[in-house]
Amino acid sequence: MKRVLSAVGILLVAIISLIIIINSTGNDDGISPDSIIEPSEQTGNIPEKIIGNPDEASLIVYEYADYGCSHCADWNRQMNELVKKHDGKLAIVFRGYNLGFQNGLGAAHAATAAQIQGYFKEYKDLLFANQSEWISAEKKDANDLFVEYFKKASNDAGDTEKFKEDMSSSDVKKRLDFEQKMGKKVNLQGTPLFRINGESVPVSDLAETIEELIP
Repeated sequence: MKRVLSAVGILLVAIISLIIIINSTGNDDGISPDSIIEPSEQTGNIPEKIIGNPDEASLIVYEYADYGCSHCADWNRQMNELVKKHDGKLAIVFRGYNLGFQNGLGAAHAATAAQIQGYFKEYKDLLFANQSEWISAEKKDANDLFVEYFKKASNDAGDTEKFKEDMSSSDVKKRLDFEQKMGKKVNLQGTPLFRINGESVPVSDLAETIEELIP
């Protein structure tokens, strides 16, 4: 009887080990979340959302945020100030991570649709500045607000009909799914999350860390 139990135990260990190996292999796609990822089919052929010039910047910060997160709205203002202060030396790679706030996913679709036409930063800032207006609105009202924000972000120069189409496009969904995947790769537990040189930086230390690392 003991030999049977021992054999069963060995078999269970072998099966569990095989499952772990399979899962580990499936999750390791070779993509580093701490790098700027070139557009591909996986990203809907939509590039990273970058503020500043990463080719010239002394420091690149990877930011993960939810448009419906109030702490992210507060930090958006601070990050804008830091980018302005360190003009040309600091670049931000912004990735959305949906935590399930009401209308948060719709806002992420809208921001990416605005990005396609070159208005991401302006649109992002409007979403965070007007967070209390759209976050608890009915879905239709929120979508109407998202369109109005686009008109304002583009100074009425953008293609509103294309914006509406892109909001519900499969390419935008792919881009957002990819950003969500990157957040999981860095073991995101909440937003905002900031990463510098491959390490997560506590928000309480972020400003000081940036000041120390930028010459």
